[in-house]
Amino acid sequence: MSARRTPASTTSRLGVGYTRYSTEEQGSTAEQRAINEMVAADHGVTLLETFTDEGVSRTLTDRPGLQELFDYLEARRDVRYLLVNELERITAGVGQRQKITSLCKRLGITLVAEDIGLIDPHDEDAMYDADVRAVNAKGEVLKVRRRTRRNLRAKVVAGSTVAMRPPYGVRMKPLVIEGVELPSGMPAFVNGRKVRSGVPELHPEEYPWLVQMFTWADEGLSVEEIARRLTREGVPTKTGKDAWPPNSIAGILDNPFYKGELIWGRQQVLRDENGKPYLEQRGEDDPGRVIRESPLGAIVDSELWDRVNARRLSARGQKNRDKKATPENVLDGIVFCGRCGHRMYTRIDNPRSHKTVRIRFYCPGKRPGMIPRAGYSPCEKVNTILADNIIKGIASQPIRGGKTVEVHVTRGVAADADAEKKRNRLHARIREAEAEWANAKRLALKGLLDDDDVAAVKADTEAITSEARTALEELDQAGRVEVVPFTGTVADRFAELVDGLSDEEVPAELRKALLRDFGITRIYIDNPRVRVELL
Repeated sequence: MSARRTPASTTSRLGVGYTRYSTEEQGSTAEQRAINEMVAADHGVTLLETFTDEGVSRTLTDRPGLQELFDYLEARRDVRYLLVNELERITAGVGQRQKITSLCKRLGITLVAEDIGLIDPHDEDAMYDADVRAVNAKGEVLKVRRRTRRNLRAKVVAGSTVAMRPPYGVRMKPLVIEGVELPSGMPAFVNGRKVRSGVPELHPEEYPWLVQMFTWADEGLSVEEIARRLTREGVPTKTGKDAWPPNSIAGILDNPFYKGELIWGRQQVLRDENGKPYLEQRGEDDPGRVIRESPLGAIVDSELWDRVNARRLSARGQKNRDKKATPENVLDGIVFCGRCGHRMYTRIDNPRSHKTVRIRFYCPGKRPGMIPRAGYSPCEKVNTILADNIIKGIASQPIRGGKTVEVHVTRGVAADADAEKKRNRLHARIREAEAEWANAKRLALKGLLDDDDVAAVKADTEAITSEARTALEELDQAGRVEVVPFTGTVADRFAELVDGLSDEEVPAELRKALLRDFGITRIYIDNPRVRVELL
């Protein structure tokens, strides 16, 4: 048990201050600094530095000003006091308070607040009172958040225009203060209150290019070609960048706002265990999602919008049909790279040959921007293997040249530390796929999609949904992993399995069912090593 520290003498009462606010309405940091200086004088503390976080929620644990403060305290062990005008400025919730308290204990820091006074982190009674305040503060945060959300939704339902981030081609009408027009989006302070226009209007420079994008898309240009043309023309993006990424064009063409439909609450902000926010798509039937007419109406002809999106869905369906040019393989969807963890894709190994078609699995890990999955490393070289060699390997059959595949078998799936985040993302993918399928059916009823396109979209969205639900099942089954020796009866059973998989007269779906019944969930490849994962 460590000895309790000796309180600092009054002759060396050195301290630092901390100020923070989430919104301007909560009080300025200058006001908090003045209060801290007054409290420091009352307790005989010399205030050396003040650290600030402006516009940062107290639910975040990685505030830059707070981190800088503790780095300073680590370097200056003669500083023993930390001043805040309210305890809630620095902590919200017991979890945060415990982390900061442990740091204060280790560094010998006494907290000083205007309303509580000195708080010794070693004093259990004072810490209990701080815990009670922290719990109450956290509850107040949640209450304010719910109230704000409820009030905003009520305004939207009533037809009011609330604060929004204007999409491309739209801006917020500039304020005119004393005859001077402010830049679009800039607020003004009138009688001490912040004022915004809150009125959207067409952006004079961006709107013509918005119409041009839809015109090009209606002519059949891909989003990649539209992005290249805009970049060549020197058209800046919404954020002022010179180069247009294709996914930005896709997001613009898909946005129903341009046909006069305003969706409020399409996404919701959730927070992980560390308080970091992330976005999640709301479902079509989520009460937090409100659809109403845009205050600008349709700024792109609704028939043009429907035509462009029907063409995009049709092109996407054709692309998916083209993908099926590679013959279906019984191992499709369950082969993963043992180096980087990514799912491997199939390609014809000898496309110019008219003899027996050989299918090879390739890892995409060497492509730019491909980040290894958690627990894996980057691929130093391209990882590939023939589908036949995988099947021969798990049957203990020699492959070309007399080589053998080294097979390992494991039972169970390792637990994933980021399982909850992955579940949220997978649920979002399912909802997006279902929304895309619903949109395709709507366009089909209008006669803008033919049966083949509808079938292709249905197959694509069903594949996405099926894959996401399979991944959800795997996350639910994650746990302890057991290594199964690939010898004796185990090897014999795998050899029997391969006999069934190799029978080309049996439909691929039945052979895939055989794999599922056998219990194989994934096969990890690090050629020539193969790891088979069983349930």
